[in-house]
Amino acid sequence: MKLEFASMNFIRSRLFILGVALVSGIFPIHGENTHNIVIDGNFTDWETIPSYYDPAGTNVHNGIPNTHDTDGNTASYIPLYENHPDVDLLEYKFTHDSSNLYAYFRAAGVIGNTISNATQHGRYYVIVTIDVDNSTNTGYGLHEGGYFPTSYGYDMNMEFEFYNGHPNKGNYLNHGATNQIQKDAAFQDQTNGIVRVLPGSYDFYPEWVYFDSPTNGTYRLPAPDNSSSITFVTDKGPSYQGIIRMARSADGHEAEMVAPFRGFMRDATQPHSSAPHIVGLRKTINISFSLEASGELAPAGQWASNTAEPIRSYYLSPYSEPHLQIAPAVQNGSVDASWASGATGMKLQRTFDLINPNWQMVSGSDSTNLVTLSAVSSNSFFRLAEP
Repeated sequence: MKLEFASMNFIRSRLFILGVALVSGIFPIHGENTHNIVIDGNFTDWETIPSYYDPAGTNVHNGIPNTHDTDGNTASYIPLYENHPDVDLLEYKFTHDSSNLYAYFRAAGVIGNTISNATQHGRYYVIVTIDVDNSTNTGYGLHEGGYFPTSYGYDMNMEFEFYNGHPNKGNYLNHGATNQIQKDAAFQDQTNGIVRVLPGSYDFYPEWVYFDSPTNGTYRLPAPDNSSSITFVTDKGPSYQGIIRMARSADGHEAEMVAPFRGFMRDATQPHSSAPHIVGLRKTINISFSLEASGELAPAGQWASNTAEPIRSYYLSPYSEPHLQIAPAVQNGSVDASWASGATGMKLQRTFDLINPNWQMVSGSDSTNLVTLSAVSSNSFFRLAEP
C-alpha cells in the first residue's frame, strides 16, 4: 500500500498547510508512481525519476569486486576485477506505467559498443534481471552466471543484445529450470503464453522475442494473446526486433529501454483466459542492473560486466504521483482536498490525532480527485491510500 499524507491546523477558522510528504506502508517501498517515458534517446522525461549510483572504475562491495568472472560460480568465490569502461555503470533508474517497465543506464563508456571486422564480432548486453515474486525461493543467484556481487531470487530478464556492430535483439528470459527436462517444459509453456515461477539456475533458460503480430514470430500464442507471437532466440543472432526497444544518446553514454508487461507472459497457476501477466501493476519486484561485454575493446581483452546494487521492493503502483493538497474552499468554513487526476481511485482518509490515529475514509473519495470538507476547530490529518 502506498500513502501520501497532508495535514492542516485550524486556528480561528484559518487554515495552515503544514506540509506534504510521501511515505510507505507496511513494507519498505522504493517504487515510483507511473511515469510516461518515450524511447527516443531524449532523456528529459527521466529527470523527475530518482537515480541510483554505482561508483566509477574499480569498486568493491563487502570485499567482492563489481565484475564478471566465470572461473568460479559459488557465492563465496572472490572474482578478479576486469576493467572495461564501456560497461562501467555510473547511474541507473527504473520506472513503469500501466503496461510497461522502463530502465535507464548511464555508463562511463559507450553502451552497446562492439567490434565488427572480418575476424571479430563483439557482443554487448544491457540486462535488467527481475525477481518477479519478491522471493528468494524461486529463480537463481547472479553469481551462477559470473555476475558479482551476487544477490538472489531472479526469475526473469528484460535485456538487449548488441552484436557485430549493430543492435541485435531485445528479448525476455525465464530462469525457472534446473535441468534439461525442466527447460524443455518451459519451452512448451512459453509456446502457450505462460511462465512458471520456479527455482532456477543460470545454465537452463529459454529466451524469446515477443511480437505484436500473429505471424512475425515462429509460434503464435493462444487466446487471449492470439494477436501475438514469439520466436525463441540465442546469442549472436539472427537479429529480431520485437516489443522490447532501446534508444541511446548521441554519444552512447546513456540508454533507455522499455519492456511491456505482456512479454513476460501469463501466470501458469491461474486460469489462462483470465490469468494476469507475471509482471503487472500492484506487484512488488526486485531489480538488478548489469552491463556486460566481450573483451575485444577492453584494455586487457577480457569479458567484463558491472552489476549494480539491486533496487529492492519496487512496488508497481497503478497511480501517477498523487500530489495531495489541502486549501481553503470557495465556501466559507470549508476546505478542498485535491490530488492529481491520474491518482483517481485512491481513497482519501482523515484522522484528528496522529498519536492514536483512527483513519476514516472520506465517503466517495475513491471516484474523484476533489473533495470539499467542512472545517473543524481542531487538527486534521489526511492521507491518500491505495485500495
